[in-house]
Amino acid sequence: MTERALALSILLEIFEEGEMSHLALRRGLAKNPGLERRQRAFLTRLTEGTVERALELDYVIGRYSRTPVRKMKPAIRAILRMGVYQLLYMDGAPDSAVCNEAVKLTVRRGYGGLKGFVNGVLRRIAAEKETIVYPPADTLQGLSVRYSMPEWLVERWQAVYGETTERILQALLRERPLIVHRSAWKASPEAIRKSLMAQGVQLSPHPYDEAAWILAGEGTARLREMEAFQKGWIQVQDISSQLASSLAVRALVKSGQCLKDSPHRAGELLQVLDVCAAPGGKSAYVADAALAEELPARIVSRDISEEKADLLRQNRGRLGLTNWEIEVWDALVFDPFWEGRADVVIADLPCSGLGILSRKGDIKYRLTPDKLRELADLQRRILAVAKRYVKPGGYLIYSTCTINREENEENVRWFQENNSFAAVDLSGWLPKIADCPPDDLRAGRLQLLPGVHDSDGFFLSAFQRKKEGGSQ
Repeated sequence: MTERALALSILLEIFEEGEMSHLALRRGLAKNPGLERRQRAFLTRLTEGTVERALELDYVIGRYSRTPVRKMKPAIRAILRMGVYQLLYMDGAPDSAVCNEAVKLTVRRGYGGLKGFVNGVLRRIAAEKETIVYPPADTLQGLSVRYSMPEWLVERWQAVYGETTERILQALLRERPLIVHRSAWKASPEAIRKSLMAQGVQLSPHPYDEAAWILAGEGTARLREMEAFQKGWIQVQDISSQLASSLAVRALVKSGQCLKDSPHRAGELLQVLDVCAAPGGKSAYVADAALAEELPARIVSRDISEEKADLLRQNRGRLGLTNWEIEVWDALVFDPFWEGRADVVIADLPCSGLGILSRKGDIKYRLTPDKLRELADLQRRILAVAKRYVKPGGYLIYSTCTINREENEENVRWFQENNSFAAVDLSGWLPKIADCPPDDLRAGRLQLLPGVHDSDGFFLSAFQRKKEGGSQ
């Protein structure tokens, strides 16, 4: 099967069967291990790019087709989308070859009678691709088409973020760099650096945290084969997630100091519970830091299924973290065993994912306003359970990978109004980051925005449970 034929099959899974793009692509690559690196790169770029730009591609196709895109046969629609993406955004093959390959795919799919239609649409677009007329850039439709974002989302962000919205939209179409967290326990920074550089990787510290490294170079294509990865010296994790993890570590250190100051608690373990942990980046970060700082801690990661627990176990096995335990548990179900026991609860909860659209471009097509409300309600229900696990004086870290206020600021406001928790002043817990409102930091929250901050879109917050009498 050619790369384009495989891409077509994957795109049909995504667009017509509702499969998540990263899962469909991963499965397609796994079923075709004979593909060369160049072929895998082409397939990945074509598949991800077609999904990411689907709204714009449909707009362009609609200008050159008498048949509305929505009324086309699924395979023809996907073939045209693939073709237009190559014409507009890939320069590896001549336009004539792109058109010819699309015609071949049309015939192979059993639609030989439509090969003239496919050929005609693509050749007209190829001839006029430099002069395609788009809606005015300063209109809702113009922003939606140019950045392939549903109009209702653009409108929602404009109401909240105003002129910053276009910066967000631009950033969500840019490829994010590969960022890793380096172990503070298993090897020295210099040993890790030398190992990576010897295998063709360039690295630089992230401006927000020197323990977070930005990786570049040809070697990154073989990341999982590298010594540093296989020995558990590095873990792929965006800086936004690392910042959330660092909040949990700060909370753990604070709890550890309280433990030292309480002779009657000698021999106790600090308890960390991560209620929705898969694939385990935050749990791993905290477990690694606890070992590095010789904190007597037990990190327990939970998620809802054996499949997710297996992901956690795979990471634990590679990282070799002996203070990390994994359990299957539904975060909506209260566990009496944990009531009032956790020094730190990590609640990085299921969310709309609007902050990571540069990595998972299909999310935006699946969401609706009702779905956002459902997710915000789900988060409140989980928080209502998770808060009960925090001991008096303990900490709750709440985070999401979205930029939707219903799931972030509004949920934090609801939580504080209905529970005996005080916000932690994040200005003392996080590195200095430009464009972070001081009042928000003091109120225990931070919204990271793509295009504004050097990170994914992410929301961070931290709270301490009040002790009896309302004290901290």
